[in-house]
Amino acid sequence: MKKRIMIAALAVAAVFALSACKQDEQVDGPVTPDNTDQNQQTQTDDETDNEEQDIDYLSDLSTERYDGYEFRILIRKDKISDQYFEEPPEDVVDDAIYKRNKLVEEMYGITITATESSSNDYETDAVNSILAGDDAYDVIFPHSRAAFAYAVQGAVYNINDIEAIHTEKPWWSQDIIDSCDVNGHLYVLDGDISMHRLSYAMCMYFNKRIFDELGFDYPYEAVLDGDWTFDEFAYYAKKGGDDLNGDGVMDPETDQYGFYCQEWGAPIEILYTGGQKIYDKNEEGVLELTLYSNKTVEIFDEFFSLMDNEACFLHLTNEPKNYDGNDLFSEGRAMIAGNSLGSAKGYRNMDDDFGIIPYPKFDEDDEYATIVNGHAHLLVIPTTVEDVERTGSIIEALCAIGSRDVVPAFYDVSLKTKYARDEESEAMMDIIKDSVVYDIGYVAGGVGGLSSVGRELARSTTHDFASYYAAQESSAQIALEEFNEAYGGIEAD
Repeated sequence: MKKRIMIAALAVAAVFALSACKQDEQVDGPVTPDNTDQNQQTQTDDETDNEEQDIDYLSDLSTERYDGYEFRILIRKDKISDQYFEEPPEDVVDDAIYKRNKLVEEMYGITITATESSSNDYETDAVNSILAGDDAYDVIFPHSRAAFAYAVQGAVYNINDIEAIHTEKPWWSQDIIDSCDVNGHLYVLDGDISMHRLSYAMCMYFNKRIFDELGFDYPYEAVLDGDWTFDEFAYYAKKGGDDLNGDGVMDPETDQYGFYCQEWGAPIEILYTGGQKIYDKNEEGVLELTLYSNKTVEIFDEFFSLMDNEACFLHLTNEPKNYDGNDLFSEGRAMIAGNSLGSAKGYRNMDDDFGIIPYPKFDEDDEYATIVNGHAHLLVIPTTVEDVERTGSIIEALCAIGSRDVVPAFYDVSLKTKYARDEESEAMMDIIKDSVVYDIGYVAGGVGGLSSVGRELARSTTHDFASYYAAQESSAQIALEEFNEAYGGIEAD
């Protein structure tokens, strides 16, 4: 009974955290292929050539037939176009998704159907039906934090037990597998079955006009030389502010800022630029609370000191809000902005030219690091699936062929060719894509009060990390022990 109460409490905490951040993440989320116009060219079969010809996408896929089977997807409200279209769409990426599904249907003699969640609360609404034994879905794509609400209640399969899913293949995200496999328990997946890993990867944009006006070199060379550090970035940010109307007061309604970001983005991304994590595994594979360190204190102190400079603006998107207007970068009133890679599509109509760069390393000795915004979804497989190997085989095919056909359409044809404004940004996108890291302490939000530490510090008046951590440490440690047990089957000492 005690364990059931603990697991239920974890799930309630996760859903509570999701509800608290829902409105903010919708505002802060990137402009992705599922929420912009689709008046773009249709992709032909040979429009994109795979650059990695040595990858064998098909040989290990199941050759069984499942004639007449309906493969059922449940996906978040308003995100269905990440996985499914009933008719051939015009958009190059959407068309690639449609063709991928049709190919998999033909391979296995199946029909793929998709259902949107019944609410916009990250669709944990399927938990009760699963626990009641209802075999309604083969795969669910929930908000990343909701995925762990399913996991801690025993509602989804351990991926490691499904032979048909080859997690070592390059189309699956190895970093999230390493991060989220606890004691041999892996309940969530991410990979090229979805475009969210790329479209929600965090990055920076810079306005070339403002750089030119100030006589600054674009940061591309600094990035390539490994010299794009926080100090270099902060220098630019402080120089880029401008009181455009001359009233002596910096106002987001009228003026220009050197750096513009929102509370759910840069304040957490900055943690990883210094190589830190909220949770990490020790030598025994047990998750530990690793957030507090001298380096973390320095990172947050330096970042929020910069954001308190009048040349920078940190947009609070939930009550109390500090700005209700349009995106400052798209209006040409921010020299540098933090957003996601998929937002390049939303900036395509800007008058000013822009460039794309990774977040800076905190120090020269650090590595470039990119997180995928927690608003992206993950994949889980309900325990009620009657034939889990059949489901695994179909998922594996969707991911492998997605890697071969859909990702190049999104990344090489759409992002690089259509939305990037220069060749240098294309090289930057490769760095961003190759530097993605996952932190289970961030994506499994709701299992501790520190999972949204960046956003909470952004909304505090002092931005004092040490004090915030001290107030949260005890409850966070208890929550982590409970999560280790509920998710990884690890008993606390």
